[in-house]
Amino acid sequence: MHSYHQIIRVFQVLILSYLGGNALYLLFFAVCGFFKKDVRQNPFTSFRHITIVITAYKEDRIIDTVIKSALQQDYPGELVEIILLADTFAEESLQRLRSYPIKLIEARLAESTKVESLKLSIDYLNPKTEVIVILDADNLMEMSFLRKLNLALDSGFRVVQCHRSAKNTNTSFAFLDAISEEVNNNIFRRGHVAIGLSSALIGSAMAFHTDIYRRYIPQLTAVGGFDKELELKLLRDGIFISYLDNAFVLDEKVQSSKIFYSQRKRWMTAQIIYFGRDFFPSVLALFRNGNINYFDKTLQFSSLPRVLLLGLLGLIAGINLFIYNPVFNWLWFGAFIACALSILISIPNHFYRKETFRALLYLPLAFVLMLSLLFRLRKSDKHFIHTNHDIQTP
Repeated sequence: MHSYHQIIRVFQVLILSYLGGNALYLLFFAVCGFFKKDVRQNPFTSFRHITIVITAYKEDRIIDTVIKSALQQDYPGELVEIILLADTFAEESLQRLRSYPIKLIEARLAESTKVESLKLSIDYLNPKTEVIVILDADNLMEMSFLRKLNLALDSGFRVVQCHRSAKNTNTSFAFLDAISEEVNNNIFRRGHVAIGLSSALIGSAMAFHTDIYRRYIPQLTAVGGFDKELELKLLRDGIFISYLDNAFVLDEKVQSSKIFYSQRKRWMTAQIIYFGRDFFPSVLALFRNGNINYFDKTLQFSSLPRVLLLGLLGLIAGINLFIYNPVFNWLWFGAFIACALSILISIPNHFYRKETFRALLYLPLAFVLMLSLLFRLRKSDKHFIHTNHDIQTP
């Protein structure tokens, strides 16, 4: 009996170390987000030639909105070029899109992935272009987006992740997704940059110097989660990713549990794959070259999604109330509080309203969905999973 209790105790220590470590990591960077460094702004030098690359798969209904948004930027028009990679669009949509002053590329890809579209875009880049901005078909830039980006690039940044925020909060799941986006912005972007670490990429609203784009995009092979593969390659080579907090791009949030499940399945699969591939190389890079950014990124990929982490910590802390072991009771409760605090202090003030508390009622469902995903990830990295969009205006 004594050996049985010892085994349970050791097992509990191991699980607590992992889950509690996740919670403390989140809390540390959530607090760091309050001490963000403003982007060092050098005096304005010149307007750069910027190419906006928009990847779109079967987005006939919403694509006009993002095109118009890009064309209305408060930036010299002769220095902005738009490349639209239109994959599997209806002929009538293509006819309509040909009327816009853009480079319309009718992508007929064997594999309809974002990576393949981005690779195709390289063949159509203007030789004069200095900066590439990647957008999704549902993204809307604020009017001054390109001006803010151009000024930030005067500070010498070569890769910049901009502030992506919610276009819609029309359902409880969209509301939860919008909050999640802002929590990510605080912890993995604002909080990291505040202490000199590299920002995480999101997948869109990203800007690259042309030489970086031409060099790294052809190396990508991801079916899903290309941004994870890309940032690992950048960080491995010591290329810093900055974060521009005041340059906003609106992004459509998932509106149903079905889309939530599909999207998170893609994300979790990519995270597990790249952790497995890069963890040991990142450890070697840390000790050989002091490459903390590369190592930190693989640590992020080893973490559980926040909804799953919060749910498991709360569940285990509750179970431990019925087990008389004051030390473990307090440790589990402390880990749960740390995780909850990291989320609460990262939520922007404008989300603290009645709709937020209504959306929180869906957290148990989100937890169950995420838990079920752990048993259904096999081979989901082999197939392209498309997220449908239908919100045309914010």
